[in-house]
Amino acid sequence: MELYEGIKMTLEPQCFNCKHLLSGLKCKAFKKIIPNEILEGIHDHTKPFKGDNGIQFESIDSPQ
Repeated sequence: MELYEGIKMTLEPQCFNCKHLLSGLKCKAFKKIIPNEILEGIHDHTKPFKGDNGIQFESIDSPQ
C-alpha cells in the first residue's frame, strides 16, 4: 500500500491505538510524519526514538 509518494508500508496497530495519534500519519511526537521504522513495526515506540521529543506510545486505553 502506498499512502505517500515513496512510502510503502503496512501500518502496525501500535499507532492506531496511541493516544498521541493526530490525523494521517502524524502524531504529537512526529508532527510532520511518523517515521517508517515505527509505522512498519521495526521500532517499538514504547522506547525512545530519535526526534520523538520525549513522547512515546501510550495506549488510548491507559489512564491519564
